[in-house]
Amino acid sequence: MITDLTCDRQAVTQRRLADGVQLTCITTSRFKTSAFSAAFVLPLGAQNAPFAILPPLLFGGTASCPDPSALGAALDGLYGARVEPFVRKVGESLSLGFAAVGVDPSSVPAGEDPTARIAALLCDLLCRPCLESGRFRADLAGRERNNLADRIRALRDNPRAYAVRRAQEIMCRDEPFGACEYGTLEGVDELTPDLIWAAYEEVRRYAKVELFYCGSAAPDAVAEAFQSGLDLPGGKPRYVPEIDVCRVNCKPRTVTEDMPVTQGKLTLGLRTGLTGADEDYPALMLFCAALGGYPGSRLFVHVREKLSLCYYASAALDKVKGLMMVASGIDNANYDEALGEILRQMDDLKAGGLGRDELERARRTLIGQVRALGDSPLSLENYWHRQAVAGFSVTPDALIEQLARVERGQVMAAGRRVALDLVYFMKGVGV
Repeated sequence: MITDLTCDRQAVTQRRLADGVQLTCITTSRFKTSAFSAAFVLPLGAQNAPFAILPPLLFGGTASCPDPSALGAALDGLYGARVEPFVRKVGESLSLGFAAVGVDPSSVPAGEDPTARIAALLCDLLCRPCLESGRFRADLAGRERNNLADRIRALRDNPRAYAVRRAQEIMCRDEPFGACEYGTLEGVDELTPDLIWAAYEEVRRYAKVELFYCGSAAPDAVAEAFQSGLDLPGGKPRYVPEIDVCRVNCKPRTVTEDMPVTQGKLTLGLRTGLTGADEDYPALMLFCAALGGYPGSRLFVHVREKLSLCYYASAALDKVKGLMMVASGIDNANYDEALGEILRQMDDLKAGGLGRDELERARRTLIGQVRALGDSPLSLENYWHRQAVAGFSVTPDALIEQLARVERGQVMAAGRRVALDLVYFMKGVGV
């Protein structure tokens, strides 16, 4: 099955290469570099460490490039292409794979197109690891186990981001979305070579495979390169992601946790009931932008600048899970006043206080942000990967058109759907 979606100066083609294997191609001659990605997609679970360790392990070498030196030499031979492993949470799915950037075919001599070879290398990284006695090398597994533990510990080193992450964990404690994509330290401690290998075998058999390409190469050639490179067991149905946004707490909760930080982190978790696939989602985007999405927003102008109740304040959406998170940094003594003002600004927008000039400023900001996606192949990769995993098919151009058509009443109506679920306060103590 092939789906064609037309964009400005870009042709978007989505096709199923096999059961559970999908390729998204953005065909454009705009860039001097091409972007690729290849990923396994599986459900988020309570314990994700056995899966999160796989991308760096697989990046340790392939059957044909058995160590980092050989892999580096292969990349040098592809005009200095770059490959990075990634672990991403997309709604209630876990995405494990590799993103690559290489020179575009339009920028190399005729007959030297590296596109097929980069696609083949990504397939090798996914499907043909360098093994020792039928398992991942013990020294490499031990090193990456330590690295994964360090990565989980390091999440606390950025209190601003960790406060939002912690709020989502509490808010979605009984939902897959509440799990950390890297797993837990206890889960890392339990990792053994056999457990890691069993996780890899499970991924190869049951995970959905999402592939992406952005560049000037023909989609048929890209599809052929990926198809010939993949080596996956067949006969089993592969994972089909599902979107769940319906779990709403009737009564908002308040949770306070003491942390050794210099300023408190006040975070509000809200349920919107909308995702990027919904017709009303562009109106929700504008509501979020007007509330706290840019320097001219309510939270920035009123809560931060005029009242000096916080050091920063912003609002952001998760378009796959349907959450809105309001994040702010405050002095502990300002908790009650800051919370009250944030809620007051939100209620005013819902009740009709959204001015027309205010709406147009938010609209221009969002349209500019969406247009900027087209400035980088990797930005398009990130956008389309999340779209593909979630089953969305809205092009950036279509989203811009939708944003341009949204009326003031629709924005306020979308805002009235937003329900407070959690007030989380990371109280700064002991610093």
